[in-house]
Amino acid sequence: MKRFFLLSSVLALASCASFINMHRMHAAQSKLQATRTLQQSGQWDAALEMAERMHSSVAKTIQSAPTQKSPGGKVDLRPLLTGWESGPFAALKTALQKHDAKASTAAFSSLRQQCMNCHTVIGKADLRLKEIP
Repeated sequence: MKRFFLLSSVLALASCASFINMHRMHAAQSKLQATRTLQQSGQWDAALEMAERMHSSVAKTIQSAPTQKSPGGKVDLRPLLTGWESGPFAALKTALQKHDAKASTAAFSSLRQQCMNCHTVIGKADLRLKEIP
């Protein structure tokens, strides 16, 4: 009986962790959209804060499950996160800090594309945010 309870507890926790990660990534998508909305309305500092929250959601998800199954085998997401942080996310932060509308539009598009690339690699290309307005 104890083994059954232990096994069911482990399965429940594993399911819970997966649900939390899915929720974090949905939150990251919402935060990306909110960042863009704030930027478009001229609320640059609030947009930068929201971008940091988006980063936190993505980073926590990858830290809690750094490897994911993909159609081609296991994928280590940590190098992808590093590339995202040093590439399009850094460009977005810089554009928001400089209040540069043109650069931020390009950075949003690049960031979203990087998100799509990572999600495609792991076979989960179901982003709700289809494009950056």
